[in-house]
Amino acid sequence: MGTTTPGLVFHGPHDVRVEELVQPPLGRCDVLLDVEACGVCGSDLASYAHGHYIEPGQVMGHELSATVAALGDALEGLRVGERVAVRPMRSCGTCDYCAEGDTHLCGATAGRSLGYGVQGAFARQLLVPDVVVGRDLLPVPDHVDPFDLLWAEPLAVALHAVRLVGPASKRRLLVTGAGAVGLAVTSAAIALGLEVEVVEPLAERRAAARDVGASAWAPGELAETATFDALVDASGVPAAVTAVLSLLSPTAPVVLVGLNDAAVPWPVGAHRVSGSFAYVDSDFADAVDLISTGRVSLGAMVTHRYALEDADRALGAPHPDDHVVKAAIVPRA
Repeated sequence: MGTTTPGLVFHGPHDVRVEELVQPPLGRCDVLLDVEACGVCGSDLASYAHGHYIEPGQVMGHELSATVAALGDALEGLRVGERVAVRPMRSCGTCDYCAEGDTHLCGATAGRSLGYGVQGAFARQLLVPDVVVGRDLLPVPDHVDPFDLLWAEPLAVALHAVRLVGPASKRRLLVTGAGAVGLAVTSAAIALGLEVEVVEPLAERRAAARDVGASAWAPGELAETATFDALVDASGVPAAVTAVLSLLSPTAPVVLVGLNDAAVPWPVGAHRVSGSFAYVDSDFADAVDLISTGRVSLGAMVTHRYALEDADRALGAPHPDDHVVKAAIVPRA
């Protein structure tokens, strides 16, 4: 019998409860983690509100920072107490997609990934099985702030989206939406050498975009003569895409990374339109490196922090007056 740890169990829409979770015994290639903080993703909000992506009994949470509590005896390259970035999405490694390096398209990810197929990080401890050091867990310097580190997974998503734009040289990028995904996209693009401007309706999110180095505008504020070399939509709002199409050069690529259930009108012209989903191994490793070296620092954008017992507040739809940019659950608070 393994040990137990408090965790947040999903029972149905708007019904999550703190319960004691039984942790399995530590295997030779397993790592037990002490969770420091776990970001609340838009997919977590959808799961809480509608039951999307998960089944009752699941523990959500996949944007985490953690330290090593215990190691299996076959693992090298980690030490107890070390802070690590945790890659939550795990693929099978044997299908055709994995063989081509497109691990994000592997059909087995849903059953293997943290917070979906297996226990997530809305818990004080998390056992990660069959760890490959340097892929599943990446050691980071002790000085890296946990609230910076929890951005590794959304930053990997952002890097993947920005790389679909194409070469960065002398490119002017427009980003629609400055929520957590939009801020990660903005930070990734700046780190890759693009000039970035952001369109966002909420003033506090425009301010956040400026804080990470972009120019930011309310919808309709950009001059009609502005011309951009590419668009990444992080809003998931079709109307936001439609509203800025006239600001793009005729061949500007359009990358859609924001979650949405509605159809996006196909733009007129020679635009290459791409959907961006998740990330590959190199995106995650590069995101961790950007955070570890201080080239991307988004910890200050975690504006709201909640204990496990306050998870309903973290996972409920934020009220505009709350001015949430990014929320996180801190299991040891």
